[in-house]
Amino acid sequence: MPYTVTQRIKAIQQPAGGYIPVSAMSIKQYRDNFSLNIKENISANYVGLAVDYLTRFRVTGNVEEAFDIPILGAKILFHNYGMHKEYLHCLRLLESVKAGDISSAVQLTAYDEVYRAGITDIKRLSPDAATIENIKIMVNRGVIFLKHCSTEIKTGITFEGGYTDIIVNGDCDYLTDNSLIDFKVLRGNVTKNHTLQILMYYLMGLHSIHSSEFQKVKWLALFNSRKNVVYYINVRRIPEGVIDEVSREVIGYADRGK
Repeated sequence: MPYTVTQRIKAIQQPAGGYIPVSAMSIKQYRDNFSLNIKENISANYVGLAVDYLTRFRVTGNVEEAFDIPILGAKILFHNYGMHKEYLHCLRLLESVKAGDISSAVQLTAYDEVYRAGITDIKRLSPDAATIENIKIMVNRGVIFLKHCSTEIKTGITFEGGYTDIIVNGDCDYLTDNSLIDFKVLRGNVTKNHTLQILMYYLMGLHSIHSSEFQKVKWLALFNSRKNVVYYINVRRIPEGVIDEVSREVIGYADRGK
C-alpha cells in the first residue's frame, strides 16, 4: 500500500522511545515580548496551515509559490467540477493576501482539503481578532528564526527520485545551506513521530534529485512557532543502525543511499 510520509509514520511501530527519541534532541527556547491568546475560533489544523503558508510567503515573496496547494485545489474545483465561482474566489483571496490580509490566508487553507482529501465543500473560515493576532505572532517568530539560520533558504522541496513503492508523496518545509527544518504549530510538545518525519525527509532527500544539496545537511530541526522553541540534532549523532533500518524498513530503500 502506498503512503504519504505522515501516513507511513502512523502505520508503523517504532522502537520504544522512537527511532530518534525526543530526549536525543537539543532544545533552544526563544523569547519575545508577545504572548498568544488562549482561545482561537479556527481549528488548529487551519491555523497551522495559515501560519505555514504565510511564513513561506514572507520568506519567498511569492504568493503563488507559498499557496501552491490551495491553488491546486481551486484548479481541481474548476477543471473537474466546473466550480468557476470558487476558483475566482481563490484568486481574489490571493490578491488580498498580497495586501496583507491574514483572514484571506486562513480562508485559502480551506482549498487545501480539495487537493489533499478530495473535499469539494469549501468551508467558510472567519478568524476572529484573537486568532489573527496569534497567526501574525507565529509567522513573525518563524521568519525571525529562519533569518537567524541562514540567508540561503529553499522551501517546499519535494523528493523526485527518492520516492518508493511504499512512500509516494511528501515534501519538506525549509532547506538551508546546512539544515533541514520542519515547522510545527503545536500546543503540546514534539513527539517521536515528528523526529521520525524529519529523518525520513532527510533520507528521501539524499535519494532524490536534490541529493547534492542534502549531502550538505548537518542539522535536522523542528521549530514550533506556537511555543517559539526549536528541537535540533546533528545528523552525525543519529546511530548508523537507525539510519539503515529507517531507510530499508520504513521507506523501502535497498540501501541507505549515502
